[in-house]
Amino acid sequence: MSQDFFKMPDRIFGIDSSLVKMFLVPLGVVVAFIISLGLVILPRVDSIKQSVVSVGKTKAQIKSVAEKKAYLLSIDQDELARNAARLSAAVLPEKNSYVLVGVLRAIADKYGYQVNSFLINPVGIKGETKDSLTVSNKDVAIKLPINIVLAGPEDKNLELIKSIENSLPILFIDSMKTTSKLGITEMEMVISSYYVPDKVEYVSGNLSLTDLQPTKEETELLTRISEFENNFNLGEVGTENEEFIEYNRDNPFTL
Repeated sequence: MSQDFFKMPDRIFGIDSSLVKMFLVPLGVVVAFIISLGLVILPRVDSIKQSVVSVGKTKAQIKSVAEKKAYLLSIDQDELARNAARLSAAVLPEKNSYVLVGVLRAIADKYGYQVNSFLINPVGIKGETKDSLTVSNKDVAIKLPINIVLAGPEDKNLELIKSIENSLPILFIDSMKTTSKLGITEMEMVISSYYVPDKVEYVSGNLSLTDLQPTKEETELLTRISEFENNFNLGEVGTENEEFIEYNRDNPFTL
């Protein structure tokens, strides 16, 4: 093949070939730059941007962890343990209404009262419209009500009621009917407490410093229940599978 085959004509599209040669190299450089821009430079820039964002997030997380660590270390650990124990005692330790009966028997004994009878209804008291405590649209606690009849000295009934209302676990008097005769008061009450099941999902792992710090309402609650008396008497726990029980004995106060 002759060398004339590769020889450029003197004019290309009416333009002097020397001018075309002059712009051919810059044009090639521009084309190469555009190709490298799309294939190499832009992806590398995006990667650098992502790295910068990742580094920023990591620094923010490190700062947040340091702040939370400093806050936790500043708390009196003994006080923290006491508050945790009080909150744990504020609800029933298990889904067993007999635990609640034991608590009420322990309170009644302090004021000379006895348990005449009690009725356990696991499905709730008739007419009760709510058998769980809901927080943020989630049922976080199960209500356990019982019907109980206590009998004892009439002059101690107000002290008994006050003790029930200031007890750990926290007790709720849903209804009460009293009758008195010859200095003896019989109190028929529907009393309930709450149990928090283990399956409740708590938000953890992403707690902020604000989440760790108690609110004003939470601080007031801790202050309030710190004055309550722990009346757990787990030795009174019975058989959980029973749905109904009535316990009667002679009233020693009967004349």
